[in-house]
Amino acid sequence: MIFDSDLVIAIVILTIGMAFFTTSLVEHSSAYQDVIKSNMLHDKASYDLKAIITDGTAEAALMLINNNEDSTADALIKSRLHVKNYDFIVGNETIVSNGNKNDQNMVIVSSVVIMNRSEGWYGVAWNEGGSITITGPETSELQAYQSVSGDYKKAIYYFNNSKPVEVSLKVYGN
Repeated sequence: MIFDSDLVIAIVILTIGMAFFTTSLVEHSSAYQDVIKSNMLHDKASYDLKAIITDGTAEAALMLINNNEDSTADALIKSRLHVKNYDFIVGNETIVSNGNKNDQNMVIVSSVVIMNRSEGWYGVAWNEGGSITITGPETSELQAYQSVSGDYKKAIYYFNNSKPVEVSLKVYGN
């Protein structure tokens, strides 16, 4: 049989247990919060890197960088990333750097990109607003140049290359 005194003892034990549990959570909550923040930052960085790889933005930026259009590639990457403080790294070189790097939390996500474009002439056009259009492949430089319209345009010849390129996104933040 359960007596009133048994219920009182059970409630006292539960109360003391909850007090120890709450104290433990308070003592370790800052470390737990840091882990949660790092996981959220990692998820954002992973999502952004996956998005710019799957939609061809990283590939287009690499093609632009290889043709001395660094500022255009920089604008393209900045327009597609949703994080504030980051380094976009190709191989061992930081291609695009943005924001404050003094925060202690940092995550790095990496992927390997294989350029999956056909060899040929590509037309590239961009404007002051950051909109970039890439068409191709075309059979001639003139045809590639005429296939795009914008404030600035250029015909670029792409040589087919099946060597993989390591692309990383290093994100800083809270």
